[in-house]
Amino acid sequence: MTLPIPHLAPLALGLAAGIVWDLRHRRIPNAVSGFVFVAGLVVRGIDQGALAALTGVGAAALVVAALYRPWLMGGIGGGDVKLAAATGAWVGFGQLPWFALATAAAGGAVALVCYALARGPARADIRANLTVAVLHNELPSVPSHRAGHISVPYALAIACGAGVAFWVAASA
Repeated sequence: MTLPIPHLAPLALGLAAGIVWDLRHRRIPNAVSGFVFVAGLVVRGIDQGALAALTGVGAAALVVAALYRPWLMGGIGGGDVKLAAATGAWVGFGQLPWFALATAAAGGAVALVCYALARGPARADIRANLTVAVLHNELPSVPSHRAGHISVPYALAIACGAGVAFWVAASA
């Protein structure tokens, strides 16, 4: 999966755009995810061949399958799912576990920052939801983007996960 550093520029550009949009608007435009996805397939195809591009599609589909239920239950936004899947097309199957673990860890760190910045009522809701999740072993239904509630800008975590995946690949 090792790609020349200059060939990662479209991924860096797309993830940077996703982060900016997510931080400012708590949304990731489809154009950003689409750009990341198509650029990933093109770069992988040029650098590693058609089979690598095809495995990129498979990795993206696997990410969507893994995040479908959390999205359905309101645990993650649709833009986050699409950007993670598009990034999965760059990462491919070989580094997908590293990408998933690093993204989850970074997402937890971003969520802690959001919790620390949240006001009292939002913190109380977060604690109540976590308690329900632990005691009942299920994710509670959480309305998204309600006034006064903090949402987690997950694009930053996705970018961190991609960075770790490519760093691990380069170190191997």
